[in-house]
Amino acid sequence: MRTAAVSSEGIEGWAARQLADYDVRRPGTMFADGVVLNVSEGYELQAAVAGLRCQRGERVIGYKVGCTSPAIRAQLGIDHSITGRLYDSEKHASGATLSRKVFANLAIEGELAVELSREPELGDFAGDLLPACVARVIPVIELHHLVMRGEAPSAGELIANNAIHGGIVVGRGVCPRDVGRAAGEASLAIYSEDRLLEECVGEVLLQTVSSSLQWLTAIVRERGERLRAGQIILTGSIPSLIPIEADCRLRVDAPPFGSVEASVVA
Repeated sequence: MRTAAVSSEGIEGWAARQLADYDVRRPGTMFADGVVLNVSEGYELQAAVAGLRCQRGERVIGYKVGCTSPAIRAQLGIDHSITGRLYDSEKHASGATLSRKVFANLAIEGELAVELSREPELGDFAGDLLPACVARVIPVIELHHLVMRGEAPSAGELIANNAIHGGIVVGRGVCPRDVGRAAGEASLAIYSEDRLLEECVGEVLLQTVSSSLQWLTAIVRERGERLRAGQIILTGSIPSLIPIEADCRLRVDAPPFGSVEASVVA
């Protein structure tokens, strides 16, 4: 199935179906029926679902940048970055216990997020380790519904499914001025039951924070939106997307910015 020009009526109907499927943990069944969307249509559908979620009382608290690393692009068959929305209903504090039953094929990423002190400006990206608009750097476990139903990998499907985002577990985070130049020595390691799964060390961590935030600022402005103070921005994972198939205790250590942990149960 492919529509040359997707009508607003079609988007509204698909949005209702997308949200109904999401609520019963069967995201994206329309793509198993042969629907194929391009990138623009995927974002239109994502926005329509966001409208429905806000109408019923949920609140958008920020954005995620996805597909930033070669490892994850290879896993998902996508060759460019994408973005999705974060919701207050899917934010969990460090130490949370989560059930795999509320996810469709749970997978996680360990990454750095930032909380904004204000809307980013062009001058924020002029060479400092971290942009001046960053109030806190926060270690995060991002939760995913790792389901793609189309016949072939599709950026449109991935975007329409809100970048397969299923929630976040957030640490306390650290103000950049409290760590100073130590920020340049940042590292990130992902553990399950104290067993190292993946790690990332070096300048690429902070480079990803800055480049992802700069890219996202331009993208949301093109859509007529603005980033603002207090929003949380997931800046993208360098390690790969990790499926979680058994009970475990997860931990992400990201010195000097702290750590975050969560338990996963059946």
